[in-house]
Amino acid sequence: MTDREDVRSGGQVVVVGVGQLRNNREKDPARAREPLELIRSAVGRAAEDAGIGADALSGVDTVGLVQVVSWSYDDLSGSVASAIGASGARTVESGAGGHQPVAVLTELAAAIAAGDSELAVVCGGEAQSSLELLGAAKEPDRAEGWSRSPGGAGTFSRATGGTERMWDLGLVGPIRVYPLWENRLRHDLGQSFDESQSWSASMYAGFSEVAAGNEAAWNRDPVTAEQVSDIGPDNRMICYPYPLRMNALNRVDQAAAVILASPAAADRLGVPREQWVYLSAAALDADCEDVLERDTYGGSPGLGRSLDAALAQSGSTAGALDVVDLYSCFPIVPKLGALHLGLDRDTELSATGGLTSFGGAHNNYSAHALVAVVRRLRSSGGRGLVYANGEYLTKHAAVVLDTDDPDGFRWSEAHASDHPAVRVDDGYVGPLEIETYTVEFDREGNPARGFVIGRSPDGARTGVRVSKSDRATLSTLVDPGVDPVGHAGTVVAQDDRRLFTLGDS
Repeated sequence: MTDREDVRSGGQVVVVGVGQLRNNREKDPARAREPLELIRSAVGRAAEDAGIGADALSGVDTVGLVQVVSWSYDDLSGSVASAIGASGARTVESGAGGHQPVAVLTELAAAIAAGDSELAVVCGGEAQSSLELLGAAKEPDRAEGWSRSPGGAGTFSRATGGTERMWDLGLVGPIRVYPLWENRLRHDLGQSFDESQSWSASMYAGFSEVAAGNEAAWNRDPVTAEQVSDIGPDNRMICYPYPLRMNALNRVDQAAAVILASPAAADRLGVPREQWVYLSAAALDADCEDVLERDTYGGSPGLGRSLDAALAQSGSTAGALDVVDLYSCFPIVPKLGALHLGLDRDTELSATGGLTSFGGAHNNYSAHALVAVVRRLRSSGGRGLVYANGEYLTKHAAVVLDTDDPDGFRWSEAHASDHPAVRVDDGYVGPLEIETYTVEFDREGNPARGFVIGRSPDGARTGVRVSKSDRATLSTLVDPGVDPVGHAGTVVAQDDRRLFTLGDS
């Protein structure tokens, strides 16, 4: 459950410029550039796109930065403002999460709609590929010329996402968590493993075709559905059922920027009206932080509410959308979005190219999605939707854009309830029915460990691991001919650990 604030509204907000880039796909150490420089270049490209020239950026009054992961800075938003000549601008720097580009866009647009801002920039960028190329992840001094404030690679810690329970269980990191939803959805839809994988593979192959036409895409060579789904040396299984080509790719150097303005400021700057794309409505939502406390693994209530709210606030429906970009870190997210919106299976769900083919620049992918949707709407007209997802189907942000002139911008935000949807027993031992599961594989292609979430006879939920030595249980969990959801097993105590095994102990 969430509590939604009243819908707020204000004046019109327009996107006047968009810019993006890909850097050093050749992986040349001499061409490595730090995130600050990539972001500055992306903002410059957005200004050029708007036809306002870099000098006009001195009039930017707000800079919203999507948190950078690959390199650490003390005050990157302030550094970006100075770098673009807007040193007096108010700065906003997001937290972690793939929803943040749309969340920051919403915050800056709300300020413009309320008359508290006139010209704003949303931006972000990453240099993960070059950082690893230089070996700077472990030896930051090798990144010569990069900012030292404090410098060094970012880290994934308990503060990044997840609860203490999830960390103690090891159920953190997107590769381990998103498969829980995929395996449950397959069961709920009554699909076979092959049917579900075919859907994922054909969708991601389609995304690769889109990425092939996007100049900022990291991988511009299309792949077939078979290349996405077939397991092999270059496409090993990561966490069941997702092989490598169904996982987001974060080893990229990319940056993107979006320039927002009030109509008066856009006119004053001389931005042609045909460049304008209006922000119609935006909605932020959330599910509870702890995945063990979620109501369901076959859906995401917060995802659905954010989509419904954004469409309702814009006075639109899913059927009226001309362009859609649904977050795609793993196939489950666009699947859930498409199912909720009632879109046909052949609907194009990405204007960008997806986080595997286009590249998942950590938190900033959806800034590129905004660039892609704006460009598509300028070309063909109509209405578009961008949905962005953060953490583990935890944070949700949706925005509707339109080439027609709306009467203003509307936005709303909901907050996750403090009350868990289910009762969790972290010390439970005894019989357990599987709700969902995943199995992580090692680099040699062997099951290495399993994660099971299930219910006790009295309805309590618990999360538990499967030992690498329990080959029988792991083999059954990854058998394409078996649907383990609903199967009975046992949680046993062993050497201060709790382990799940199929059948009786």
